[in-house]
Amino acid sequence: MLVSIVDFNQIMPLVNASGINYSSRHGSIQGVRKKLLAAQIVQPHELPPDVVSMNSVVTLRPVDATVACSIQLVYPTFENVRENRISIFSALGVTLFLGKIGEELSYTNWQGTHRVQILDIPFQPEANGNYVPMKSYE
Repeated sequence: MLVSIVDFNQIMPLVNASGINYSSRHGSIQGVRKKLLAAQIVQPHELPPDVVSMNSVVTLRPVDATVACSIQLVYPTFENVRENRISIFSALGVTLFLGKIGEELSYTNWQGTHRVQILDIPFQPEANGNYVPMKSYE
């Protein structure tokens, strides 16, 4: 599992401060922490384009469905489900973060357990040469 140093340096402070602002998402936040600590940190230009990073647009499909959808993985402040912007601190967000094209992943939310497959990453900041940290707006 690989993570860009930019994502690591922006997400870890949010994870460490999460008890204050996002206590209702404690389980997901701890999942993000585990992924960050287990991942190999690489320079942004070294991150393969098939890895879901922050602000990536991801095309996914429930494994039991034929219709796909696209979402963007964002920082919590920018979450807007109606606009398909999903927080990294949501159950789906933590599941997708650092996932790869082709992977089938499962996550659990208040509706139960779901399985999705990552079909494509039409936009990944690192693949487009965006190596500058974006504001995370805690």
